[in-house]
Amino acid sequence: MSALDHIGSIRPWITVALLCGGAAVLGSARHRAAVAEPPPAYELVPLPMDRDSLTPLGELAREASSCSGDCRSIVYLWSPRMPLSRVGVPHVVEAAARLGVPLALVGSEELYDYADGVVAGRTARIPLAESMLEAGVLAHAPAIAVLDGSRVLGPAILGYKATAAYAALLARRLDGNDAEEVPDTELEAVSPSPDARVRADFEAVGIPGAYFRWVPGRRAVAYESGQRIYLLDLSDGTNLVAPGFVDFVPTPDGRYFVTPGPEPGGLTFYSADEIFDAAGEHRSGAVEPIFVDLRMRDQYPSVGILESDSSRTVYRVMTSWFEGLVYRDYDVRVDPSTGISSVQPVGQPTVPCIGRALSTPIMSQTGREVAARDEATGTTKVFRMLDEGTCQEVVDLGVATSKVAWHPSGKKLAFATPRRRDSPETEGIFVYDRDDARVVHVPDSEGASRLAFPEWVGEASVIFLVPGRTRAEPSYFRVVDGVD
Repeated sequence: MSALDHIGSIRPWITVALLCGGAAVLGSARHRAAVAEPPPAYELVPLPMDRDSLTPLGELAREASSCSGDCRSIVYLWSPRMPLSRVGVPHVVEAAARLGVPLALVGSEELYDYADGVVAGRTARIPLAESMLEAGVLAHAPAIAVLDGSRVLGPAILGYKATAAYAALLARRLDGNDAEEVPDTELEAVSPSPDARVRADFEAVGIPGAYFRWVPGRRAVAYESGQRIYLLDLSDGTNLVAPGFVDFVPTPDGRYFVTPGPEPGGLTFYSADEIFDAAGEHRSGAVEPIFVDLRMRDQYPSVGILESDSSRTVYRVMTSWFEGLVYRDYDVRVDPSTGISSVQPVGQPTVPCIGRALSTPIMSQTGREVAARDEATGTTKVFRMLDEGTCQEVVDLGVATSKVAWHPSGKKLAFATPRRRDSPETEGIFVYDRDDARVVHVPDSEGASRLAFPEWVGEASVIFLVPGRTRAEPSYFRVVDGVD
């Protein structure tokens, strides 16, 4: 094992104490959390000098409609709730400069307000905004719409990427080489089981990020807020602090966490038992990682188990955001005499699905399939990962979705769809059953955040974020039981 593959330990970088209480609300339990100190604001990278403000939707539409000559342009939509979308601004600015195409920065929140009918007296229509909504720009943040005047070319391009990746994707779209017809995102969903019901709402700390995960084997959810990691106890609503700053993802067996390290760190492994013991004693700052892989530096990890027996488990970890889709396998063993885990990479990082432009991927718990957005069609698909870096398309959901959540069985996917102004039937969280292609609407999910992805809790419960309507109103994680 080289020095690049393994570092003995790094110092944890965050620690804070958290207190908690409880209260009831209409029709369900609502757990409130009192925070010892407010979470800090995101540390935002400065915008380039010529991109220090956002372009309002109305101004963007006027400029697009009045253009003459070569009217191709790029619109980058980002949200302060998604810190990586702000970090991506310099990269898309550089990509647009390389291509010689004008770029506008637009706030995702303004388009959300437009979709909700709260812009310009609730009645004004902006054709360009309607077209961008149809293209699925609200499936995630950041998102890019490529324009020719007021016409949107193809589906939205999702994701925070390197300058070269942005430039390549945008060049193909501008040349018309991958601009397929924008899909119809309307869903035909059936009603859920009569037994489906809201179990509880749990107050979150601050404004959580999009990517939160249930910890298998525990009544807990790991989430990020203000560049801190919290562990939400689904029994009593307690929020405790864990190490890390983003994307704290448990393995499918709940034994470990993997998370991106701070620059210049890499993929970091922690023992889940140690994390929970330390968090309960408010000493998360004392927890050391058990392994760091500097060859895996990207964001949004997802984890599968390839094989497991009494002596070892082989995990596959996939990352994809800035540098592109890649996975690596790890052989993890526990010394029976000491209980200490050792992590050994198996082979080199591997790029799957070569030749496909995929965004927002999530790997299944088996490590053999991945659900991702195909940028050529703008729809979410399931791919089986084959040898030699190829992928076989298995299912095309036929709609644009947020990042999906895999059911533990691998047979169901939970997701949200991009918000549209006049499509209430697409509001909320949905579950797709791969056995019969049936889509079920999750009850009481109409207020779910589209900038946060749903997650399964066990076999028959779904959790999602319900954001506060104002900065003063708290956000909640809502658990719905009986989803089938």
